[in-house]
Amino acid sequence: MAAAPCGVRGVVAGLLYVIASLWRANAASYKVQPQSAAVLRGQAVTLPCTFSGLTGEDVVVWEGPPDFRIISMGTKVTAGYGRHFVIGDTSAGEYNLQIRGVTLGDAGGYRCSTPSVPAAPNAALTVIVPLAKPPEIIGGKRPTPVGQRLLLTCSSQGGYPPPTLSWLNGTKLLKRGKTPRNQDMKQISLDFVLTKVKKWDNGNNLTCVADQGLQGVVRPLTSSKIVSVSYPPTVTVPDPSKRAKEGDMVNLTCVVDSNPPAVVTWRKLRGTLNQGINDRGQTLSLPKVSQHDSGIYQCNADNEIAPPGMGTVSLDVLYQSWIDPSLNSKVSVMYGQDGFLLECSARGNPTPRVRWRRKDTSLYWDNPLRFHRVRYDVEGTYQCVATNEGFPATTRDTYVDVVGRPYILQRSTTFTVRRGDTARLSCEIMSDPVPKTIQWAWRDVQGLESPLSGGESGVDITEELILGGKLSILSINGITEGWKGTYMCKGTNMFGTDQREFRLEVTGSPHTLVIVVGISVMVAVMAAVAAIFVFFFRKKWLGDDRKSGYNKNKLDQLGSLEIKDIDGLIEIHEMNGTLKPRPPPRVDKEWTAIGLSYPGLVQPLPPYSTVDRQQPEGEDRRLGSQQSQSDAPQPPPKARWTPSRSGGDRRCSATCDPDRPGRYRAPRSDQTTAA
Repeated sequence: MAAAPCGVRGVVAGLLYVIASLWRANAASYKVQPQSAAVLRGQAVTLPCTFSGLTGEDVVVWEGPPDFRIISMGTKVTAGYGRHFVIGDTSAGEYNLQIRGVTLGDAGGYRCSTPSVPAAPNAALTVIVPLAKPPEIIGGKRPTPVGQRLLLTCSSQGGYPPPTLSWLNGTKLLKRGKTPRNQDMKQISLDFVLTKVKKWDNGNNLTCVADQGLQGVVRPLTSSKIVSVSYPPTVTVPDPSKRAKEGDMVNLTCVVDSNPPAVVTWRKLRGTLNQGINDRGQTLSLPKVSQHDSGIYQCNADNEIAPPGMGTVSLDVLYQSWIDPSLNSKVSVMYGQDGFLLECSARGNPTPRVRWRRKDTSLYWDNPLRFHRVRYDVEGTYQCVATNEGFPATTRDTYVDVVGRPYILQRSTTFTVRRGDTARLSCEIMSDPVPKTIQWAWRDVQGLESPLSGGESGVDITEELILGGKLSILSINGITEGWKGTYMCKGTNMFGTDQREFRLEVTGSPHTLVIVVGISVMVAVMAAVAAIFVFFFRKKWLGDDRKSGYNKNKLDQLGSLEIKDIDGLIEIHEMNGTLKPRPPPRVDKEWTAIGLSYPGLVQPLPPYSTVDRQQPEGEDRRLGSQQSQSDAPQPPPKARWTPSRSGGDRRCSATCDPDRPGRYRAPRSDQTTAA
């Protein structure tokens, strides 16, 4: 019995659930709820509303602005809403509200409901009034000086709903908002401020956007403003140093940044621009540069805003080396001069290397050209050569003309000629000016000196001009022993004198053979005597050292043997432990008659009584260097001896002693002795 009530209750619950489900299935509900919408003013809009499960007793009501007044009940519209209509299939529960010619008064909330159904959320109708024009940007009409404040105002008037204003730099948002200018929101604005403008702000594109927020209905309107900032010129030189070859075209450029644009002018520091060149603009064009265009060029930019801009460009023009024309084409220099310099001055870019060479040769010397001792063989044409990279060499010729006293090229030497042959002696003299003639003289074995000239018996002298001097050849035909001796050639010009001596030996002479044999015999005899003395003294020293007071250095005091031919005799004389030749006997005559330099001396006179001959070879011998002294003894006069063709005795002139060949006679009181 207890289980029965429980079963009854379960059945009852099931029946109630079925009844409730059936009731719910027959109850009304929203099939489409009202949706908010936006519409342009003057257009039509439809607000949807659909029910399901309505009965004949259900009434659908639309309410709206102002203050949710009843607009319609069912399909009947309330008076005063002549632009409102209920459309749709009412049998299917469609009660859509259509508004035609929408005005701003139609904007607001709308509600569609029926008493048997809980009301759905209200739908909002937005009536849009598009902006009549884009927003306006106020300010920034003039360039703002750098560092000052810039205020820009974006203003929008009209439109519904009021737009939202935004400032953008490109796509970057700078500021957004809206500030009403009046109570009815008919005008709004938004400010943008740059507290300190910079030159980098110049040219920025700032955009003001007025957006009503209804992208699908009306698009935003925009206005832009280019920021203008005034600032002084800034000069940038892309290539501050330029290099070009002479004749090239060169453009010098300065890049100027300024607002407003600056006036650019050019000038050349420490110089002037060539005529016809446009000196205005950021680029200075030089159509054909020369070495004189090298220098520093300055561009100046000025836009009346201090300070002005300035830039410099350095121009380096490369040009071929140039030799100073002041270098003489001919230079005269004295023979024998020491330390002569010849300098060549040259310019060029790059700096040239200056050298010297003898023309048509490849041997170079550094500049300046130095001559440690000027000789005649240095005379000729020399070439100054200046070379610099990238250009051909530049040359300039200078002829070095050596002037001065004569110089004989041959050295003093000994010639040997066979008896009967022809002796030829050449004397080559370099001189400027060239001597008028070359003098020949002969000194025989006795020291007698006499001049030689062409046309004498067996003597021939020829002269010819050579490059830089003169050549003289002395020819003696049929040489005999009488022609032995010393021959001298001598050249003289306005600057001085030079001479050379040549020793002539004749072979095949019996007298010479006798002398040679005699000397050989005497040398052998003296060697034997010296050996005996050495042997004797050495033996005595070994036998008794104490008895010998002999000076053991005696042998060391013996000198060399000297053999001399005096008047055909060979004599050996021992003086102070040394063998020396015995001097010739004094003759009872005046010293000037026997060839002595001074009374009391036994040495004969020098072979050639001139000061020039006694000077060392190579020294300068100037005219006038001989100073005659009246109190000094004068040398004897020269004798003129002429050898006979047969080679026998020679003929003697008036001043020689025919009784004693090789000696002078004492001069008579009425004769003058030649110096």
